[in-house]
Amino acid sequence: MNKKYYVLLGLLTLLLLVVGCSKGPIDITISESVTSTEQTEQTEQTSSIAPTLSDEELAQMALDKAIKEREEFEAVRKAELGEFYVPLPAIGDERSPIAINAKGLFMTGSTAGKNVDKTNVELYRTYIEAIKANDTKVINRLSPSLSQLNTLEKAIGIAAATEINAFIIDVKDDNGVMTYKSEIEAIENVDANRYTRIKDVEGLITLLDEYEIYTIARIVVFKDRNFAYERPEYSIQLKNGGVWHDYSGTPWVNPFDKHVWDYNLAIAKEAALLGFDEIQYDYVRFPDSAASYNPITDFPGRDGKRKDVAIGEFLEYSKEALQDYGVNLGADVFGMITRSWADSPEDIGQTWLEMAGHVDYMCPMVYPSHYGTGWYGYDVPDAHPYGVVKGAMVEAIEKNSAVKGSGQIRPWIQDFTATWVDGYINYGFNEVRQQILAAKELGIDEYMVWNPSNVYDPKSFIMTEKEKNTTYPIERPDYDLVGRTPADAMTEYFKNEKNNRLSKVFLLTPVDDRTDDFEAFYDEMMGDSYELISYSVSSYEMISSQEAQVKVSYQYKKTENGSELLIEANDTIWKIIKERNVWKIKRNIE
Repeated sequence: MNKKYYVLLGLLTLLLLVVGCSKGPIDITISESVTSTEQTEQTEQTSSIAPTLSDEELAQMALDKAIKEREEFEAVRKAELGEFYVPLPAIGDERSPIAINAKGLFMTGSTAGKNVDKTNVELYRTYIEAIKANDTKVINRLSPSLSQLNTLEKAIGIAAATEINAFIIDVKDDNGVMTYKSEIEAIENVDANRYTRIKDVEGLITLLDEYEIYTIARIVVFKDRNFAYERPEYSIQLKNGGVWHDYSGTPWVNPFDKHVWDYNLAIAKEAALLGFDEIQYDYVRFPDSAASYNPITDFPGRDGKRKDVAIGEFLEYSKEALQDYGVNLGADVFGMITRSWADSPEDIGQTWLEMAGHVDYMCPMVYPSHYGTGWYGYDVPDAHPYGVVKGAMVEAIEKNSAVKGSGQIRPWIQDFTATWVDGYINYGFNEVRQQILAAKELGIDEYMVWNPSNVYDPKSFIMTEKEKNTTYPIERPDYDLVGRTPADAMTEYFKNEKNNRLSKVFLLTPVDDRTDDFEAFYDEMMGDSYELISYSVSSYEMISSQEAQVKVSYQYKKTENGSELLIEANDTIWKIIKERNVWKIKRNIE
C-alpha cells in the first residue's frame, strides 16, 4: 500500500473518532428527529455500499468531505476578516509549537534575503571547527577565503558549528515595511510590500530547516510609520487635531485600536503559514517620553483603560488567534521592566505582571549600554556586561515566578560597541559570552543576540572547558535563584509587610495563596485587621530542596470591632516553599 493510503486511512480514523474540530466540525451524528426505522434504513443502505468501497476510497471520501467543509468555513472567515484574511493551515499541514532552548542571532531582511552557497557554509563551519580545535594550520589556510562569504552564509555556518540554533528575522521592519512579499490584502492596501528584500521566503525557511535552525519572525507592532501615514485615522491623535509624531518625526499607530491589532495579527498568521516557528512582537508598547505627549494626545477606543492592560489584552488576543497555527509567541520588552512595578506615571504600557501570562517568551532587552549611572551598582553599566545581565535576570526571575502561567525568559543581549556612552568598552566575543554566562548561571539557557550589522564572532558561541564541566544553573544549598536562603526570604517578607511595600510582599507570596490582581491584593492587605509591630527570624530547617521551615517570633496588632488586640508568637514555625526556584512565604498568623 502506498503512503497516500495510510494518510487517508489515518484521516478517516481521526475524523470518525474525534468528530470534527472546533473550526467547522464534521457532523457524523444522527439527528434526533430521525426515527429508529429511518436509522435502520440508513444503516442498511450504508452497509450495502460500504463493502463495495476499499479502505482507501472511504478515507478519500472522508478527506473530500473535510476539505469541502473547510472551504465553506474559510469562505465565512474571509467574509468576516475582510482585508485581514489569512487562511488556516491546510488539512494535514497542522503542527504543534516546537519546544526549544533558543540561542539566536538577529537578521535584517537584507541579510536574510542574500543568496546562499552551501559550499561557503561548509567552508565557514570547517573554519569554526578549526577554531574550536585550536588548529592554526587549518585556520591560516581557510582565512583568506572567508572574504567571499556573505553575512547569511556565515551565520548559518555559525549555527552549524556552535550552540546557535535560531535566527530572529525581520518580517515587518522598523518602518512598517514587509521584508518579503505578503499576500495579505491589507498589506497591499497600505503599500507595505514596496521594499521586499527576501525574494523567496519559503525557500529561506526550507534552507534553515535543513540546518535545524529555529525561525523567529520579528514583527514591529505599534511603531509603524508606513501604516500610520497610510491610515492616519488609526494613529495616535493630537487633541487639537492631526496625528502625533515622536521626537524623530515618526507617527505611531494607536495600541488601543483593534483594527491595528488585526493588521499585525494577520502578518503573524501569514508568517506562521510560511513556516516560521515563533512570532515575536517588538515595539509592543506605547512611545516612550509619555510625560510630554500624554497631556496633548488622544487614543480613540481607549475608554478609560490603562496602557499596560491594553498591551496585555493585545497579547492574549494574539495568543488565542495563533493557537490554530502551531507557533510560539514572544514579546520584546524594555530592560527596565524587570525592576519597575507599575506603568506609573503612565508611560510605555509594559509591565511584567500584565504581559508574562500571555506569551510563551518574555524577552527583556538587557543591553548594558541602555542603563544609566547607578544601575546594578555600576557607574558605567556598559562596562560590566556580566554584572548587568546577572542583576537584570535575578529581577526577571523573581517577577516571572509571581505570574501564574508565565512564559520563559529569553533575554536580548548586546553585541555592539556603544560609542555614544561615556566610559564605554569595546564589545567582542568575551563581552558577549559574559552576558550569556550570567543568564546561564541562573538557569536561563536561552538568549538572542542583537548586532545591527549582523556580523557575529563565532567565538562568542563556543563553550569553554569550564562551562563543559559545570552544571547549570549554578546552585548553592538552601539558596534560591534570587540569592536568598529561607531565612533571608522570611526577613524580607516581614520587613516589606511592616513598611507597606506590598509589591514585594506580593512577589514573596505563593501564587495560589493570593489573587493574581495586584490592586485587589493591595486593597486586601491594606484592609487586613492585622498590623505587624515587630518580628525576628531565628533559624530555618530544610525539609527538602523545595521546602523549608523557618522559626519566627512576631507581634501583630489586630483591630476588630473598634478594639485592639496584641497577638504575640515566639519561636513559631512558618512554612517556606519554592516556586520556579524562588522562595515564597506561607503566612501563618496564629
